[in-house]
Amino acid sequence: MKYLIIDKRQRVKIENKLPYASLRITEELKKKNLDLDFAYLDQIEIIFKNKKLKILINGIDPVEYSHIIFRGHPLGENRGYETKLLIADYIEQSNATTDRNNTQVQNAQAIFNLPFYNKIWMAWICAKNSIPFFETYYRTDGDYSMKRDFLEKYPLIIKHYAGKNDMRKANGEEKIKKNVYNLKNNTDLNQKYLKEKKLEEFFIQEFSNQAEDLRIFVSKNKIVGGWKRKAKNGFMTVSKGEYILYDKPDPEIAQLAIKTSKAFKADFIATDFMFKDGEPYLQEISFHPGFKAYEKKAKGGKPINIAKAIIESF
Repeated sequence: MKYLIIDKRQRVKIENKLPYASLRITEELKKKNLDLDFAYLDQIEIIFKNKKLKILINGIDPVEYSHIIFRGHPLGENRGYETKLLIADYIEQSNATTDRNNTQVQNAQAIFNLPFYNKIWMAWICAKNSIPFFETYYRTDGDYSMKRDFLEKYPLIIKHYAGKNDMRKANGEEKIKKNVYNLKNNTDLNQKYLKEKKLEEFFIQEFSNQAEDLRIFVSKNKIVGGWKRKAKNGFMTVSKGEYILYDKPDPEIAQLAIKTSKAFKADFIATDFMFKDGEPYLQEISFHPGFKAYEKKAKGGKPINIAKAIIESF
């Protein structure tokens, strides 16, 4: 067996280091004495010749691997996710037409099920499967100054359509900041940073004042771990939130996380929830979730080995 991990380049470079999750997965594969290669999404060649397609990753056809684990892709542009989709389809076709041992691609069916990795398509899958999702409004022209009933229900949240984060300089260093803004009224569309954005790349959701969210990791439709995160200041839980282990979620949350995993047809997925009027709503999903905060920040016990769960999610 030989594994291939494919990840995106880090926006904030760390010299001679892999992204944290890929590094942890690599460590777990080595513990099992399993061979592996690592590649970035920008190290892929796609060749169409003699009526056939060939893909090379660092010069190697991906069908030569037994298992492929996709990690992140750049958000805000389709090319990285489309490349994953193409690789998954290429391998599926190869598996169907050769006698060799099949190559397994983690989350292949989930990728086929979600052809565009953005919040509107995620909302569509939720709608088709009766998964509670926050009320959402999107205009393809980005003109959120128009009079609409939904836009009068302040406070609201405005977010990037594909989840792309900002890069901002702080104390002379580049920092990653969430592209999420609170709208208390219509004039807040002109607030700092947001007023410089192309609003056709943003959508609006109803606001949850709970200042708390949950992340539940699901492998092959079984809960493997999770955390609770509470904001210390303001409504954002991400930047300076307090993390608490939540590896055995309440039955209602566990059932909803598993239902979400099944709806997206995922081998491994992170499901994020927030509450509105005491009821949980899906906030976000990820086929390639980070888990550094879970391992490094969460209090209240010993964390589950998420990297191990990922390599066993085939």
